[in-house]
Formats: sequence, C-alpha cells, structure tokens
Amino acid sequence: MIETPNDTQAEQPVPVEDECRNDALIDEILRDLEDKHRIFFDSTRDMRFMTSRDGRLLDVNQAGVLLFGYDSKEEMLDLHSVAELLWNPEDAARIQKKIEEDGFVKDFEVEMKGRGDRRITASITANLLLGEDGSILCEGHVQDITERRQWQKALIESVKQNRQLSESEKRIRKLNEHILHMLMVVSHDIRGPLVAMGATLKLLIRGTYGKMDESVHNTLKDLLSRVRQLTGIAEDCLGKAYSVDGSLKVIREVLDLRQDIIDPVLDELSNDIDQLQITIDNRLGAIPAGSILVNVNKIWLKVVFRNLFRNAIKYGGRGCRIAFGFEDHGTYYRLNVYNSGNPIPEEYRQRLFTKFGRIETGERRHSEGIGLGLYLIKEIVRKHGGDIWYEARSDGSDFVITIAKEAM
Repeated sequence: MIETPNDTQAEQPVPVEDECRNDALIDEILRDLEDKHRIFFDSTRDMRFMTSRDGRLLDVNQAGVLLFGYDSKEEMLDLHSVAELLWNPEDAARIQKKIEEDGFVKDFEVEMKGRGDRRITASITANLLLGEDGSILCEGHVQDITERRQWQKALIESVKQNRQLSESEKRIRKLNEHILHMLMVVSHDIRGPLVAMGATLKLLIRGTYGKMDESVHNTLKDLLSRVRQLTGIAEDCLGKAYSVDGSLKVIREVLDLRQDIIDPVLDELSNDIDQLQITIDNRLGAIPAGSILVNVNKIWLKVVFRNLFRNAIKYGGRGCRIAFGFEDHGTYYRLNVYNSGNPIPEEYRQRLFTKFGRIETGERRHSEGIGLGLYLIKEIVRKHGGDIWYEARSDGSDFVITIAKEAM
C-alpha cells in the first residue's frame, strides 16, 4: 500500500519538548492573571470577599478587615458564615435567594455589624463563580455608604425643615398682611374722629359757643394739643403701614406749605418743645405763610415734617435750636430741617434711610421705634418726585428735601 503525503503528515507525533513549552506558557499566563487579580483584590479600598455556596468566608482583603474592625484576615476567616456580619440575620437569606435566582446581586443595601456592634450601612454587589474544582463560589465587594446615607438623611431633613420654614413664612406673611391691613383701617378710622374733635375744640377755644373761664380755656387748649398728637400718631401709623406694605399712594392737592403742613405739626409737638426749652428759629430761609403753594399729599407731607421735627427734638436734646427753611430753584423747592448739637457719626450715616435702620450710639440711644421713620420719609419724598439726604454741620445736623413743582 502506498502512503499519501497527507496521511504521512497527520500521523507525525508532536515533539514532547514543544508540548511542555505550551503547557509552561499557559501556566505562566494563568499565574499572571491570578497575580493581577490578587493585586486588585488586595489594593481596592472597598471590601473584596469570596465565600462558599453555604456562606462560609473563604477570602477577604485588608480593606474588609479594617472596615469591620477585626485584628487580622485570619480572624475574619474563622467566622462560621458571612451572616454574622449582617445586623439582621434574615438579610443573609434574602441575599442568598437573590443570587441563586439571578446569579448575581447588585447594590444591595443592607445594615452590617462591625466589632463592638458598630452599625455599618453597606452596599453589596456579588455574583456566582465556578471554582477550579467545579464548586460554586460567590465573589463580590462591600462598599461602606454609612456617611453617604447620613448626609442624605441630613439633606432630606434639611429640605423638610426648609419646607416647614417656607410654609411658616407664608403663614406669617399672610398674618402680617392682615395686621397691616387692620392697622391701616384702624389708623384711617381713628384719624377721622380725631380731626373732627380737633375742629370742635378749636371752635370752643375761639368762643364760638360762648365765653368760658380761663381754667376751662387752658384745659381745652391742652386737650386740643393731645388730640393733635393722637392725629399725628394715627397718620404716622398709617404711613408706616403703607411703607411696609409697599402700596404707598400719593393723591395730590394744592396746599400752603406753612399753614397746612408745618404749623399744624409744630402745634402737635408744642408740649415737647416747651418742656425741653427748645428754640424754633425760622430765620434761615424762613417759610412765610400764604406764599408757598405745593402740589402734594397733605397727610404724607405732614408725616415727613413730623418725623424730621421729632428727630430734631430727640437728637438735638434739651435747649437745642431747630430751624427750617426753603429755597426756590425754579423747577423744584429745596426745603430743610436743622437742629443744633452733635452731628450724626459718619459710620451711621449710610444706613440713615434704610428700612429698620436706627442710630444707637453714646447718649443717643433710644429704644422706641422700629427704624422706619427716615425710610418712610424717603419713600414719600420720592413719590412726590423729590429726594432727601443728610448734611452734617459743624454745629448740628441738617436734613435737606427737594420737592418737584407740579402744574397747580
């Protein structure tokens, strides 16, 4: 029988030395893979582990030893089951069932137990693995998410508190709106009867209803002064309520600046002026009666001068001098209210006209008021197309107002 070349080639044996070389190469590749796996297993910051199918711990890295507070890897491997690391033993059955059904478990959040009953919130990811001997193993890692969950809970609590604060703020705002509305209504309703009472007292004092004893006459004058003060308080409350509410409205009318605005305000404050022996000096650009007509809102402009005169009395103090005047600048009037005494310290001037801004320094500390006076004045003056500012004098303080002239 004649052999063909193909038959001869197929029957040729592989040299023994080539077969050994291939086996050595495969072993080297496997060892290299195993070394790389071991480096990754041991160097990761999360716990890496391997268990038998019944849950016995076969391998664990140093990160796992540190996470659960054990002294050594060998000590952890002596555990009967990884279930001993779980806070709730029932979680072990749940994880086992999940792995058996799906072949893996991913980001399974569970409470675990470290040494000394230290509670650890962990995320477990694991999968089934076939061992070299054909046994079924489980390999995975545990990530400590305790701090993350604490931050999440704190964030949720913060959001909850912010929501509660927001709801509380809405309720308070609504309540404040209701209070402001009531204050506006009450101030407006009180002012009407007070104005009527003042008019009647004026008639009585003039003798319209007959003559009276001097003591009665003086009593009525004192009563009229008090009624004027109450009227001023009602107007101030009305103005402050509107300024906080942001709904300040100006309805203009042609008025005499001296007779309709300044003199009534000085009458309201006459008791304080007399008691503190304050001098009213109108020689500095005096405002005569019947010569200066302004197109303004009577209530609001009285609020402006009432606050400025009160501040002059308060900060000028006993025996001070108060002056007021005007200048005609063609398209606008320049008005001022001055008081002698120490000027306002420079560090306080920038917040003079801010909402709730108050001056409390040295002998000038005053507890009354909420710091709306000058803020309200600025709002009113600007509604009238003007402006207001403070000028320090060597011997006192001067508040300057401009009011635009309107067609009258």
